Amino acid sequence: MKASPKISIYIAASIDGYIAREDNSLDWMDRVGGFDEDYGFKQLLDSIDTLIIGRKTYDVATTVSDPYPGKRVVVLSNRLKSVKEGMELYSGDLVELISKLHAQGAKHIWVDGGVTLSQFLASQLVDTMTLSIIPVILGGGLPLFNQIGKEISCRLTSSQSYPSGLVQIKYEIVQS
Repeated sequence: MKASPKISIYIAASIDGYIAREDNSLDWMDRVGGFDEDYGFKQLLDSIDTLIIGRKTYDVATTVSDPYPGKRVVVLSNRLKSVKEGMELYSGDLVELISKLHAQGAKHIWVDGGVTLSQFLASQLVDTMTLSIIPVILGGGLPLFNQIGKEISCRLTSSQSYPSGLVQIKYEIVQS
């Protein structure tokens, strides 16, 4: 067993692999709303104590007053000089960040944002990945994965389809 927090990815994408429109808009995700289903999101939020998000995710999240109530939020950015009160700014080595968070008691971390999750995957820090595929082809936008530069094996742990047309696929990342 590894001596560090569990690190999970939970993210939605279009059928053609985009997580946002070119303008960072997420309006297309509304097509799976209104089905009295949260697709496991509350369960995820209840299980985590820490979030690590990238700058673009931060920009979207901070349009809401308290996007992650009761959670420690670390924003990865080399450009930002400060972040919203109650959040932390970090730039540097991801392994060092995880080690620091672990020493401070983090047990389960959710990593969110395309560039950020690709960096965590490339650094072999991710344990589980939940992909929610929304039934739309955007034809362009921000890709789910940026270039990772290596092959990463995944083991399917479950898949589920919902009346909305959303399909959720859960993987365990095979550590090499």
